[in-house]
Amino acid sequence: MSNYPDLPYALQTQSPTGYSANTSSGFRIGTSPLSAYPMAGEPTSPGWMNIASPPPQFAQHVPQPTYSHSQLRYPVLEPLLPHLGNLMPVSLACDLIDLYFASSSSAQMHPMSPYVLGFVFRKRSFLHPTKPRQCQPALLASMLWVAAQTSDAPFLTSVPSARGKICQKLLELTVSLLKPLIHTPSEESSPVSSPIVDGVALGGLGVALPGSISMDALTGETGAFGAAGSLDDVVTYIHLATVVSASEYKGASLRWWNAAWSLARELKLGRELPQNSPSMQNSRNEVDGEMGNIPGMITEEEREERRRIWWLVYIVDRHLALCYNRPLFLLDIECDGLLQPMDDTDYQNGNFHASYTDPNVLASDPNTPAVRHRGPSFVCTGHGIFGYFLPLMTILGEIVDLHHARNHPRFGVGFRSSREWDDQTAEITRHLEIYEESIKRFEHRNLSLSAQAQAADEKAAEAAGVPTASDVPHDAGTPSVQSVHSVHTSSSRMTESDIQTRIVMAYGTHVMHVLHILLTGKWDPINLLDDNDLWISSQGFITATGHAVSAAEAISNILEYDPGLEFMPFFFGIYLLQGSFLLLLIADKLQLEASPSVVKACETIIRAHEACVVTLNTEYQRNFSRVMRSALAQVRGRVPEDLGEQHQRRRELLSLYRWTGDGTGLAL
Repeated sequence: MSNYPDLPYALQTQSPTGYSANTSSGFRIGTSPLSAYPMAGEPTSPGWMNIASPPPQFAQHVPQPTYSHSQLRYPVLEPLLPHLGNLMPVSLACDLIDLYFASSSSAQMHPMSPYVLGFVFRKRSFLHPTKPRQCQPALLASMLWVAAQTSDAPFLTSVPSARGKICQKLLELTVSLLKPLIHTPSEESSPVSSPIVDGVALGGLGVALPGSISMDALTGETGAFGAAGSLDDVVTYIHLATVVSASEYKGASLRWWNAAWSLARELKLGRELPQNSPSMQNSRNEVDGEMGNIPGMITEEEREERRRIWWLVYIVDRHLALCYNRPLFLLDIECDGLLQPMDDTDYQNGNFHASYTDPNVLASDPNTPAVRHRGPSFVCTGHGIFGYFLPLMTILGEIVDLHHARNHPRFGVGFRSSREWDDQTAEITRHLEIYEESIKRFEHRNLSLSAQAQAADEKAAEAAGVPTASDVPHDAGTPSVQSVHSVHTSSSRMTESDIQTRIVMAYGTHVMHVLHILLTGKWDPINLLDDNDLWISSQGFITATGHAVSAAEAISNILEYDPGLEFMPFFFGIYLLQGSFLLLLIADKLQLEASPSVVKACETIIRAHEACVVTLNTEYQRNFSRVMRSALAQVRGRVPEDLGEQHQRRRELLSLYRWTGDGTGLAL
């Protein structure tokens, strides 16, 4: 343990002299996040989710760690060090913070960890050597927990059980410091000892007790019953919810997401703050030499943090509405005047311009990189999650609302005229067309001239029927084969910036086509296969089929430029799944009569699902991969003796995931 001299005990007998935070070999997600935790109670809810107050061991005095300040590269961690105790070396904690902010690309800021959905904080603010961002200890502990899930540090890997034990302790520490739903300022009395009504500590739920309401509280921004939590608490909830969402306990993650959404709403993150609002971070006004800030007033960085946190929970709200067949939590009207996040690179570099970010001044400079929209937008503006994925989630929110309105038990399809539904569908289709046009402009702005010429040549060759890289023969069951082929394609001769642009275009195009399918087609696989309303003979089916084949073609491009599907593993699975149901229907109904384009699309879907399983291993993807492989075998003429039994098993697997009125989607 020569790397960590401050550790008073050893977890392993041998340790390499160095370690790398490189995760290029793939994320060990299937075994790391929750595998060491005891899962008690109902099958969809881990036992530790029922924590309402700190565990007893954290109520006692925490022994002071024997750490050396020479080991502490990042002073931002100082509030957490007394709580870390002997859990891990200080140098490893610093390395995990580095990994949290690590980017998988040299050309764009893109999180390396699959559990960091987007950068809402500035790296320079956290890692500042003298004036770091002031952070709640719970947030810092959750950042270490997230990074520890995929770190290659020998402290976490040289003993098989080490990662699970460390992650479990970091989780317990995070929850004990966070005190779920308990956001009492530290100088007040402990909420644990507040009056109990029906088993609930009212003070712990942020409810003002009789006699405790001051005039400031009544006239302030949050009001008497407002949130006493902070931005840090919202992000801590996001970290906890993200890891649980990516596990097999998806339904349980909604408890944490609901806490994040509720607190974001209570903190009014969907609103722009008045110009002279007081700052919550008094020591941050001069970090990185930010100019034009009045001491004690909120900085542009704090404003941008608020925007990014809101738009991130907004994205996840719409994404999980599709995943779990639930209505939206956050409404478009709540953020109608909120500026869209600024460019990721500008944000990380601290390029805050008054004409670009001031909520009271419209961008009027013609040299401004891009006009920032207020409220939900349908335009692709950049390489990051807020640039290409946020507008898609805005449109998905509209589709989710329409879906639930159509399926309302009393005010559904029969309550309104068909023209009203058609008009609403046409308007959402127009929004998708706006996005499609914007992604073409995005390509023109960001691809180099040589890459644009190369793309034009590829399209011309494809139109002429000349085989391209994606047409190379392959084994549909081996995702790594495509990786080998892609080495010899044009992607190996492109710059990193061009590759990142092509990846964004491929993912954006795929999700866009899936949204077209969701708008005109059926969400539930059993209803789709049964086809009781003869939808398969309608114009909607023909339209949706075209988008399903186009989505599969986009997946071919994704596999060429991102063969491990590591660009957005947390989000990608549900769109891959919903874009595949229609192909399964065609393969099931037509079998030997299926067209070559459908067969090729099915092969592509199988490769993508198996690549997903390697990157983010989840049961529903393994199940659907087996279903799709069985259907593809029948399309190729390999009919098994127990065909009826295979159909029944296929139906049983699909029946686990229902998008009917009371279905819960992927949340088993």
